[in-house]
Amino acid sequence: MKTTPNFSKLHIPVKIGCRMEVLPNQILMLKADQNYTYVFLKNGSKILSSTTLGTIEKRLVGNTFFRVNRSTVVNTQHIINTGRKNLEIQTTETSKPLLVKISRRRAKPFLAFTDLNN
Repeated sequence: MKTTPNFSKLHIPVKIGCRMEVLPNQILMLKADQNYTYVFLKNGSKILSSTTLGTIEKRLVGNTFFRVNRSTVVNTQHIINTGRKNLEIQTTETSKPLLVKISRRRAKPFLAFTDLNN
């Protein structure tokens, strides 16, 4: 049985920093850099947040986000191509997709997660 994502949660802003909130459907991916997190947005911009990746990931529970490796969480709605080792994430403003590596241990759970949400 396929489940559809909870679209009501996609329209509730998520706090990603001290004073900043973003709609989950505008986030392409989150990338960790020690105790900071880069938030890549759909419009091509990038936000540096002093909040850790794990904290922001917990705030996105129930949406279409999946942690593909130790330092990266992706929004599965924006994936255009899934390979064995890489994902391509397409932004709307740029023509060049972002490439993200999938951890060996998370490849099978990722494919199962995307099959459930499609």
